[in-house]
Amino acid sequence: MTDEPTQPPTSNTGESGDQMVEQARARTPEGGDVAESELLQAYRRQKSEPTDKREQNERKQSKQRQEKRTANGESIVVDFVASFVAGGNASFEPVKGRVLMSQRRLILATSNSKTDIPITSIFDIAVGQVPPEVEEFFDYTVMVGYIIGRRRRTTVIGGDRETIEKFTLLLFRAVLNGSQAQVTHPARIGGRVLDTPRRPSGLHLDYEAVTFPDNDGPLTEHGEPFHIDLASVIFFEVLERTVDDEKRLVLSVQHVEQGKTVTSEISLKSRRKMNILGRYLRLVYHWIKSNVRDVEVTEQGLEVLVGLYSAGEMAAEVDFSELLGVEQAVLDDALETLNDEKLIEDDSLPTSLTPQGRFVVNEEIEDVNV
Repeated sequence: MTDEPTQPPTSNTGESGDQMVEQARARTPEGGDVAESELLQAYRRQKSEPTDKREQNERKQSKQRQEKRTANGESIVVDFVASFVAGGNASFEPVKGRVLMSQRRLILATSNSKTDIPITSIFDIAVGQVPPEVEEFFDYTVMVGYIIGRRRRTTVIGGDRETIEKFTLLLFRAVLNGSQAQVTHPARIGGRVLDTPRRPSGLHLDYEAVTFPDNDGPLTEHGEPFHIDLASVIFFEVLERTVDDEKRLVLSVQHVEQGKTVTSEISLKSRRKMNILGRYLRLVYHWIKSNVRDVEVTEQGLEVLVGLYSAGEMAAEVDFSELLGVEQAVLDDALETLNDEKLIEDDSLPTSLTPQGRFVVNEEIEDVNV
């Protein structure tokens, strides 16, 4: 896969990988990230230093951190300790070291080795898929495929589930945020094909949505950036289409929008990024769906969810007990149960649906539409 040239970082792009590692080691205790380290140090200073001296030191450190970000243009956004097999190591023996990431590169560092992976060289990110050669060593992993020169390589990073999932989301964002896309929205409403033109757009990932900032006028009738709520996704597939007289991959996404099933089509010029975007959608869709797989919602609970979904921002002004035709005590019990199941944000009104709650409602709407 050579759609985008990749070159190892050189010294004129900011601090070197070695410098980044050494500075992170000096700044951060073993096993902690940058933010936790600074917080702990501030707490200790508060106990041992006079207030005026502490404030003076904190102002000095804050100034130094700001100058550092400005001077090298490359700041660390990820820093944690993990076990990994780096660069397709033939021994498949995991080593413990530090995982660091800036907006430009991913670095895996041990006391005697360093693997430097340019973000632009990454062509695949797979979560939870542990290769047979290393499955005995890891409980939860992310596998990163990348290209150095013309050779494909793989690294596997393992750790606890929460840490790996957080790191993975940041890695997806580093690879995809700021990409240029072509968007057709809506391409279909229900089964009706529309003659909607493709529009240029940006691309930005959030946990609950993929947003497409408009480059040349709004993509929605309300003048707001178009976004796909990932909890509203029903189905998606990658197709091959002719775009601007060349064959391109197009991501076709069916999702529920204002009670209707809408199909939107997204195309990125880079096949590498299209593959990673598809991975991201599958991953978040799986996370949301797996969290509601064993949840059983009563008819009463579903009515409350649909009512909250329909009311939207007006939910605070709606008398839900009257709307649903039930006693307030019955409604309170339903809200408490839905909150326990993590389908709504709070157990009292006003409240809103979680991604899992929106997923349940959207599946119900799709059943009705069908």
